[in-house]
Amino acid sequence: MRKMKFYISIVCLFLSSVAFSQQDLTIHLMPMVPQSIYTNPSFIPTPKVYVGFPGLSSMYFGVTHNGFAYKDLIRKRKDDSLYIDVDNALSKMTQKNFFSANVQIDLFSFGFKLKKKNYFSFSVAEKVAFKLGYPKDLMSLLWKGNGQFIGKTANFDGIGVNFTHYREYGLGYARVINDKLTVGIRPKYLLGMTNVNTTKSNISLYTNEADYALTAKSDILINSSIDSNIYAENGDFNNPDISTIVPMYKYLTNTENKGFGIDLGATYKLSERISFSASVIDWGSITWKSNIRNFSNKNGEFTFDGIDLNEFLSNTDTANSGLEKMLDSLQTIFELKESNESYKSPIGTKIYLTGAFNLTPKDKVGALVRFEIFNKMWHPSLTISYNKQIGNMLSLTANYSILNRSYSNVGFGMALNLGFWQIYATADNIWGAFYPTTARNAIIHFGMNFVFGYRKMKNNENVPQMRF
Repeated sequence: MRKMKFYISIVCLFLSSVAFSQQDLTIHLMPMVPQSIYTNPSFIPTPKVYVGFPGLSSMYFGVTHNGFAYKDLIRKRKDDSLYIDVDNALSKMTQKNFFSANVQIDLFSFGFKLKKKNYFSFSVAEKVAFKLGYPKDLMSLLWKGNGQFIGKTANFDGIGVNFTHYREYGLGYARVINDKLTVGIRPKYLLGMTNVNTTKSNISLYTNEADYALTAKSDILINSSIDSNIYAENGDFNNPDISTIVPMYKYLTNTENKGFGIDLGATYKLSERISFSASVIDWGSITWKSNIRNFSNKNGEFTFDGIDLNEFLSNTDTANSGLEKMLDSLQTIFELKESNESYKSPIGTKIYLTGAFNLTPKDKVGALVRFEIFNKMWHPSLTISYNKQIGNMLSLTANYSILNRSYSNVGFGMALNLGFWQIYATADNIWGAFYPTTARNAIIHFGMNFVFGYRKMKNNENVPQMRF
């Protein structure tokens, strides 16, 4: 039991030590940066033309954990010594918790205005997304045992891993309809490389209050598309033989797993000072057909009645047979049947709802409500922002966000134009850099572009854009 508690402590420590976020909130509010169109295709950036520096125009790294922060697990005694407090960490969890990590790197991108009312853009990006879902009941069971669930059902629904690596080709178009409305669309062609998708994981454990018998049920479906040829031919992932590794380009040029997605957006100018926008991002899926392995166990169930204590203590054979019976039952309920059927997986839909108010032509305030759909649940965040633009050279943004049950997220963004060369950087939780033990969220997004065609807006020019 002590070993089990030690292992759970290590797991909790790992989860808390990477308690950062994937929410790309700050760049959404910076029209001087062309990559703001990735969060709403109706946005028309300030420069007329931009060309992303190949491989360096947009680099995004973020992770998130909504369960607990480092300080919730690693606590300090009165004598300043540290100790692991798993019980306190458990008290900070929700019933369904998740950890996620995301990476996006643009390989190539450009955009340009055409005849004042049209904006076209194109980009190629590598995207990697990882999500781990785990229920509070599972961590509590492993830490405290099943005594707490006598007469109750421990619910392990939502446990699972989702990992996706794919390439995205996006073609964007924004159109100024009139002096009030701008709309945008960005269809995307997707090529999948690797996927592990826990489609279904309904697992429960009931402890009978009369005789303490355990009844377990499971309904599991895990799909995967993994090209093991990028490793050694013998399939040994731990010790690949370098001389037999298939060239990586065969993996990166796989075209069997195709998908389609779309971004939709609209911006409405209510008055000279007030505007609103809404967008749906990454609405789509990938159909996986190569290297498919499906693992399922539908409606598995068993009941373990336990072992007579007297016989257990006096008869070794009875004890062994009882334990073997339980292990056999567990193996049966969780024994996954394998198949090789193609499947679809979503790429993760996000929704942005934004309002902006122009204090002056160079000073804007705004509010953003963002939703991300994961595991059939909506995960919201709220951001309040302020933007200051200094000519065509410098744009500064500061914001405050509430997300992942965290209330200490202060973000900052900067874009600097040095002639035709632009560099930018954003972070959604600068506060976490100074107080990392309390942080659940952080993200960095930075890059460089070649930008051309800045000009001052004429007084009588009415282009309804989200100008923070």
